[in-house]
Amino acid sequence: MRKTLRCIKYIFTDCYQAFPAFFIINYIVDLAGILAAVAAPVLLAHILELAGAERGESGTALAGAICLYGVCLVCTPVTEVLFRTFSKGADVLGKRYFGTKLVAFSERIRLEALENPETLDKFHRANAGENRQLAFFEQVNLTLKSAVTSIAMVAVVGRYSPVLVLTGLIPLFPEVLTKIYFEKKLTSLRREQSNVLRRCDYLRGLFSDREAVKEMRVMGFEGHVTDRWKRANAEKVDRFRRTNLDIQKKQVWGIIVINCCFVFNIGMAFYLMVQGNISPGAFAACLSAFTAYDSNMQTFIAMFFNAVATYHIVEDYYDYFTIPTQEDGSREYQPFQEAICAQNLFFRYSGSREDALRGFSCRIEKGEHVVIVGENGSGKTTFSKLLTGAYLPSAGHVAYDGQRTEDLRRKSLYTHISVVLQDFVHYQFSLRENVGISDLGRMGDTESMEELVRRVAGEEFLEKTGGLDIQLGREFGGEELSGGEWQKIAIARGLWKDSDIIILDEPTSALDPLVEYDILSKFVDMIQNRTSVIISHRVGICRTADKIIVMKEGRMAECGRHEELLQKGGEYAKIWREQARWYV
Repeated sequence: MRKTLRCIKYIFTDCYQAFPAFFIINYIVDLAGILAAVAAPVLLAHILELAGAERGESGTALAGAICLYGVCLVCTPVTEVLFRTFSKGADVLGKRYFGTKLVAFSERIRLEALENPETLDKFHRANAGENRQLAFFEQVNLTLKSAVTSIAMVAVVGRYSPVLVLTGLIPLFPEVLTKIYFEKKLTSLRREQSNVLRRCDYLRGLFSDREAVKEMRVMGFEGHVTDRWKRANAEKVDRFRRTNLDIQKKQVWGIIVINCCFVFNIGMAFYLMVQGNISPGAFAACLSAFTAYDSNMQTFIAMFFNAVATYHIVEDYYDYFTIPTQEDGSREYQPFQEAICAQNLFFRYSGSREDALRGFSCRIEKGEHVVIVGENGSGKTTFSKLLTGAYLPSAGHVAYDGQRTEDLRRKSLYTHISVVLQDFVHYQFSLRENVGISDLGRMGDTESMEELVRRVAGEEFLEKTGGLDIQLGREFGGEELSGGEWQKIAIARGLWKDSDIIILDEPTSALDPLVEYDILSKFVDMIQNRTSVIISHRVGICRTADKIIVMKEGRMAECGRHEELLQKGGEYAKIWREQARWYV
């Protein structure tokens, strides 16, 4: 209950911040609608009573009562039009506010959390809940408005007979209890199906992914992927269909009960009039009040449970904000002058049974060119994540001249680090943006950028693509590049940033060994004044390294220069012999 109240508080606070004008106007309009609804049956009874009196005595009062009654009747459609008009504007403001809030928080999530599938499920559910706050706000207000109006209608009827109050309230309880039960069932089902829903989206998305479609068709397994989507979709649809069908069957009985009670109430009021317990004017007021009561009670029940259903969707939006965020340090990073020291590092990915790093230690001197090699799964990429401070070790530490990464403000550290990742992004931007986004302040330096692109990608590359301002990628009708060309752009992007240290994590995996060696050799020439770390499972570049670190099973197996490690005949020599045929 405490969590529910806290979440509702967040919703209403955010709604006020997102659309304050609509927030206030909504309550003013609701109040006007309630007053008009309550006044209408009372005025109707008064009109009928005045109509039966002497015309001379009541003519003016009757005319005034009729005018007021007309205003009450007109008030409802007018307030509804005003509500819809302002709601559209609030919807636009809400999409901007809640989307921005979600993205801003996502920027601060601990990267380690993204290794956990539950985080991805939460993000999927949070996207579904984005901007549902407005719907919840409106549903809650309509629930309150219809509840207050219904109570007022009961009070109007109670003026004439307490019996009618009791008969009016009886049908409420079975309907409410039934809806509570089934709403819990639907919410539980939706959360259980999060993984299935995300799998359906993933499988369907493969058919709009150019590379995936090409591979599926050439390899001939698109039918298998289609069958997997059909099975997942059938599971999703069938579970929801059976649950909804069960709910709808039982809701029919609730509707029958409510309508029977409505007919009974009208009959009871008519009986009281015939017996002389209430006047014809009071009967008309009861008839009007019961009609309004029935309508508002139906609205109350519908809106209440719509609000409950929407709440659970919105709750998932706010649950996303419970994911651990990056714990920023308090110290500003000072460019290191001596060395980066990794001391006894341990790290385990969420859901894994084994540590990816198991007591790894190393020292990287300033200005040193280091190559880290090892078989797949040896911990190379994991170490690069800890080296940049993107991930924090579960034990041990990484320190730049004694400045531990967990103590530093990340942005101050990232300013001095450039990376080229193994899974680099093909940005569907211009060539200039693809290179320049790593250092936005220098993006307009055309001469320097063209020189860098030529050195990395070759003299003919700019002529082939059409210059720096050409759109890249077919997504928006631009020039498509090969995998190797995209990698060269990623390397140029890493080099464009003026940083103290640059890290390349398997940056040439899409290139053949000879092209890889040529590009990395150029890379080494271009970073003479920087500290560099190249992570690779291929050893062709190791001859140029000041230091080679060989990793195995999350630990340092060997460390030294090329000739030194070959003479030892250990793990490095073994890898070198296996790959030597590519480099001779």
